[in-house]
Amino acid sequence: MSSATKDGDAILPFEQYKLPPVGHAISGAVASILSNLIIYPIDIATTRLQLEQKSTSKDSDDKPGLLGMIQRIYKQGGVQGLYRGLGADSIATLLSSFIYFYCYTALRNLQEKMNKSMGKSSVALNVYQELFLGAEAALISRFFTSPVSNITTRLQTGKKQQSFMEIAKDIYDEKSITGFWTGYRASIVLVSNPSITYFVFEKLKAFYLRTNNKTALTSLQTFLFSALAKSVATMITYPFIFLRANMVGGSADTKGKSKMEDQQQRPGLVALLKQVIEKEGPTGVYKGMKAQITKGFFNSGILFMIKDYVATYLAVVFYASYKLKMARRTGAIQ
Repeated sequence: MSSATKDGDAILPFEQYKLPPVGHAISGAVASILSNLIIYPIDIATTRLQLEQKSTSKDSDDKPGLLGMIQRIYKQGGVQGLYRGLGADSIATLLSSFIYFYCYTALRNLQEKMNKSMGKSSVALNVYQELFLGAEAALISRFFTSPVSNITTRLQTGKKQQSFMEIAKDIYDEKSITGFWTGYRASIVLVSNPSITYFVFEKLKAFYLRTNNKTALTSLQTFLFSALAKSVATMITYPFIFLRANMVGGSADTKGKSKMEDQQQRPGLVALLKQVIEKEGPTGVYKGMKAQITKGFFNSGILFMIKDYVATYLAVVFYASYKLKMARRTGAIQ
């Protein structure tokens, strides 16, 4: 039974307590870092595959698959090569996940309160609200993390061994401060990717729990549902994932060239799309999609599984803090 405070409020039972946005942000950030460490070789191989049409290699297997690309990177740089750019990517992943999950949870809670204040029969978000809030959170996240993400892409694809700061200087020299947001227009479209992922996951989860009279998913079910949701989102948005990778990674070796030459060699989003279609046909923008889906499948599955696990323990900690705060308000603790 919950106890009343001096203000007439009641202490919520644990089952009704909602983990605050910062709790979701922390669990999402922790999960994303661990997931990124596990699948990073797949990540770097996928990025290389997306830029493979720029290769001038004379090897017979000019167009390897995911495993072939991983083997090629290992032969060229060993284990270190498979984790090239990991530090920068971890920073980008940490910031992106923390900001995304914090914004998404805060916006979702706000929308639910608005639904309740408008007298709606259910505070649950509809399809359009789910997708819009997810996209809005992703847009905010990408704005702050694009600079680090772009530097990471160059670290993964550049032929030269350069440091984080050296690449940052190259980007600034090429296109001043705006160069750090190269590909951001493509990212604006890609904000739908995490919102579609989260939406599909929540719908699959709700459907399964409702039809099987369950109250929670197992770790394996969380992995499978989130991985499937990410695969769906990737298939829908992949052309823009491919174009963004080429806009950023395609300019990795422009050092020493004039700004005019650099601008001519780095087309914008629409121009790059036309270029790819003219050279490789409409299917050209789907180069590397299998690898991207594989990466997303494992990355999202592991991320959601770990996040759910961490969030459960954080909920206990935050709930204890909440009860202590409420107890002080009642005067039970002086």
